[in-house]
Amino acid sequence: MSVYTRPLARLIEQLQHLPGVGPKTAQRLALHILRRPEAEVESLARALIEAKQQVGMCSVCFHLSAEPVCDICRSPSRDSSTIVWSVTRAMSFALERTREYPGKYHVLGGLISPMDGIGP
Repeated sequence: MSVYTRPLARLIEQLQHLPGVGPKTAQRLALHILRRPEAEVESLARALIEAKQQVGMCSVCFHLSAEPVCDICRSPSRDSSTIVWSVTRAMSFALERTREYPGKYHVLGGLISPMDGIGP
């Protein structure tokens, strides 16, 4: 017999799929969500669905974008002669937050390691 009701157990299980979220954090998040007003929870659910449906990859740099070409690649103020090859999007987000980098990006989306069976 489970301690949780079926819907709560399912929510906790789904939250555990997020990176860095284990059983305790998932339980804490689930209980927090259940305490929030229904309108706030619906807003969170809509934001998740909208992000999944509307955010894709820039066709130029492979960064995340809601448009075919991202704002960075379209910006005339960016230095097109300087490109950072970023292993992950998180790395380029971190660099972008510094507001110091004037160039553009190319996001690899991970490392290739044939020895480990990780290919393009």
